[in-house]
Amino acid sequence: MMCLDEFDEAILSNCGRFHTEPKRGSRKRIGNFAKRPRLGVDIAEIDCTIEHIQRSRLGIRRDDQEYLFLLYQKTGETAVSHNQRDEVLRPGECLLLDSTKTATLGFSGQHASFASVHLPRGLFLDDRNFFPAAGRKIGAAHALHGSLKKVLFSDESRPEMDFSADYLFDFVRMIFGSEIGTVEASRFRNRDDLFRYVQDTIDRKLMDSGFTIDCLARHVGRSRRQLQRDFSDNGTSFTRQVQQRRLMFVKSRLERNVRLGTRTPISEIAFQSGFNDLSHFNRLFRKHQGISPREFCSQMAASVGAFETQH
Repeated sequence: MMCLDEFDEAILSNCGRFHTEPKRGSRKRIGNFAKRPRLGVDIAEIDCTIEHIQRSRLGIRRDDQEYLFLLYQKTGETAVSHNQRDEVLRPGECLLLDSTKTATLGFSGQHASFASVHLPRGLFLDDRNFFPAAGRKIGAAHALHGSLKKVLFSDESRPEMDFSADYLFDFVRMIFGSEIGTVEASRFRNRDDLFRYVQDTIDRKLMDSGFTIDCLARHVGRSRRQLQRDFSDNGTSFTRQVQQRRLMFVKSRLERNVRLGTRTPISEIAFQSGFNDLSHFNRLFRKHQGISPREFCSQMAASVGAFETQH
């Protein structure tokens, strides 16, 4: 069993900036955290006896990785407050949590265990018809629940359970997808939520190398000047934001390809992400990551190999 500091470090290193509140009077032996690879992503197995785990706006701003966490309750109960919804997860139930939104997972000091599937958010928003219905609980009565459970927990050594790498992504899209309607950014009363919607719209248009701030303005129902002010208030610009989102997408694709052993050329991924100048892409990637894309893949491959050797 991990003490609070060990548990916190495991959460920070693998999930991002979440705050753990221990059970009153107890900071020792609060839980366990283990991670395993599955279909090119990580699944964290968590069991704990704590008060709550919380995701704040500060934590969101300080993280440079964005995920959709698919939570699957195994034992006990988890009270989830997320995306303006309140749900209680019981064994066999699951829920999609969006790391770009605040969340509280409450346990009231009672023991609980759950799996958390880490799905790179940018890879999902690349599908323009998908937008995550975060915070909505799915129970065992759902038609696809049994198939999803099989994908997550089946014995990978059995040949009849040989799922393709996209199988899990397809299931999440089917179960947790929602239709994207016409939404004007001005309808968001909170400025953080408004800017998040602008970022999400950019994510869905990354593959369009000709995407401009005027295109963005038409999609979100704001003027060019209003958008420039939005970006300035958040310490960035349209050009810088598009570059950062494209680099984040490339990084997620490279990480997943290394995990799956897929040999997609880096140049192809760069062009798919909206970059139309390979030299410019390489310079930007090195500037943001400190290493070249090829070196990044080599480091990822070494890290994955070390993990597999240990397990």
